[in-house]
Amino acid sequence: MASYLDEKALRAHIDLIENSEEYKSYFSQGESGAWVLSDPANKAAADALLNAKISASDFEIGAEEPNGSGPSDFDEYNAIHFDDEIAEDGVSYRAWFVKDGAYYKADNGDSSTLAEITSEEEIASLLDSSGYITE
Repeated sequence: MASYLDEKALRAHIDLIENSEEYKSYFSQGESGAWVLSDPANKAAADALLNAKISASDFEIGAEEPNGSGPSDFDEYNAIHFDDEIAEDGVSYRAWFVKDGAYYKADNGDSSTLAEITSEEEIASLLDSSGYITE
């Protein structure tokens, strides 16, 4: 799953897209609904606003340091996309990951829902929505 800092950045990004016209002006929304940087020349300005929001935020996302025992079930997975508007009962959010060239998804941060994505159509949609670039 996303780290504590990644989670703060995701929440700050969503908040800024919804509430800051200046920040939002640096991005465009594609058909998939994902917000992507419109012009790479604006990355520094967008990052400055995002970093300021992260520093000033008081998002309630739990402890910065893990307080459970053992490693996370998501440690070896690289989070590449997050959506908190999933239209499925019982799903508050879904995260997508890549590990060793394979793609996975999990709901609500629950590792028991972690499933490999094998459908080429679903993978293509994920790559388009997330903006993730394969090497």
